Amino acid sequence: MAQTITVNPVTRLEGHAKIVLDLDDNGNVASGHLQVLEIRGFEKLVEKMELFKMPQIIARICGVCPAAHHLASVIAIENGLGIKAPEEAGLLRELLYLGHILHSHTLSTFFLAGPDILMGIDAPAGSRNIFSLLNLDAELAKKVLRLRSIGQRTVEIVGGRGIHPVTAIPGGMASRPGKEKLEQIAGWGKEALGILDEVLPRVREHLGALEELRQVALLPPRSMALSKEGVVDFLAGDAIVVNGQGETERRFSAADYADHLIEHVMPASYMKSVHLRGPQEINYFVGPLARLNVNDTFRTPRANAALQEFHGKGRPRLSALDYIEARLVEMLYCAERMVEIAAEELAEGTLRVGAEPREGRYVGMVESPRGILIHDYTADAEGRIKEANLIVATQNNYDAIDSAITAVARHFNPMKNDNQLMNGMEFALRCFDPCLSCATHTAGRMPMEVLIRHEGAVVRTLSRRFADD
Repeated sequence: MAQTITVNPVTRLEGHAKIVLDLDDNGNVASGHLQVLEIRGFEKLVEKMELFKMPQIIARICGVCPAAHHLASVIAIENGLGIKAPEEAGLLRELLYLGHILHSHTLSTFFLAGPDILMGIDAPAGSRNIFSLLNLDAELAKKVLRLRSIGQRTVEIVGGRGIHPVTAIPGGMASRPGKEKLEQIAGWGKEALGILDEVLPRVREHLGALEELRQVALLPPRSMALSKEGVVDFLAGDAIVVNGQGETERRFSAADYADHLIEHVMPASYMKSVHLRGPQEINYFVGPLARLNVNDTFRTPRANAALQEFHGKGRPRLSALDYIEARLVEMLYCAERMVEIAAEELAEGTLRVGAEPREGRYVGMVESPRGILIHDYTADAEGRIKEANLIVATQNNYDAIDSAITAVARHFNPMKNDNQLMNGMEFALRCFDPCLSCATHTAGRMPMEVLIRHEGAVVRTLSRRFADD
């Protein structure tokens, strides 16, 4: 008879998920699998949509990373038309996106994974939340709230809206901030660097206490990320795949992604997995950690120094917990680069070139905060969408997530300590910063349930749900 254990509060994940653990005859974990329970549907919803409206419409797929979808869509359209936005428009897009990544990484590091890191994964679920962080260190909480606000306000000023930005259009940008606003953003970038100087050492110190778990939560050996001649670039470059020895195994452009990636429908899950094509399909992972494994340098000095330090601890690094430190490095880069771009003369240059929709295929690839994001549209002669396919970062990470869940579940032995098991698996998930709403277009509540099975039969159920469920 299945046993049910209810634990509050609701888990800190962006979406609705279930974990299934299959046991062997000795009661040990044979495998673990994430199941995503609600359907996305955006690829069907956008059929017949006007192509040039896609950058605004498709951003609505997610309230956490709308800027990523906004720019992936614009870049896909420009690639299909064979046009390039003016340099000034490119810098403004980059500035918008830096604010977006700073905001997203702050949310992931401090609000979602932060309670696990700062309070310990052994802490009761009811105390591992942002409110307990406020009680633990109100000043730290205020600083990270300010950091998140800086990122979001930057998106609002450059993108026209803090959520679902609208200013990037095929051919360039629809508008630009004035000189005073750019000076304000430059000041915010400097402020963000000061905040990061204060809070990052504390996060790194607490990560050190999780070294045993870092050694456990291992990933598939292949990393995939965009690279522009060895330099981290969120909006341009080819996709590079490196193996566990750091050797480049393949390189491809956005237009060629289907020759290298294959999607699979998963049993009992509305999220598809993605593998590298080959005689035998190959697992890989994406995101901040993959970007740092693949690339050699950043464009800014402090971030580049932090990257060299990161590489000094091993390259490639292959633990789910390494994602957290990788985000810290990228946050430094975002703040530094915001200062650089906002100091540019961006008030008078050409902002857009002419563009008209036409029949054809449109493919764009960017680095979302969580990893490689691909938009692929086919338009008819009237410039309306006939077909759309999206591959989002969390899909790319499906196999890596399952690997980390399985490893952590084995480590905590599910028959001994339910609190450690649940906390450990949830923390492993949060390391990837999964966006299940992005991957499936979820709606509604977000409980987590763990099924523990033996030979297909459920022997126990663990869950965290809302108190009023």
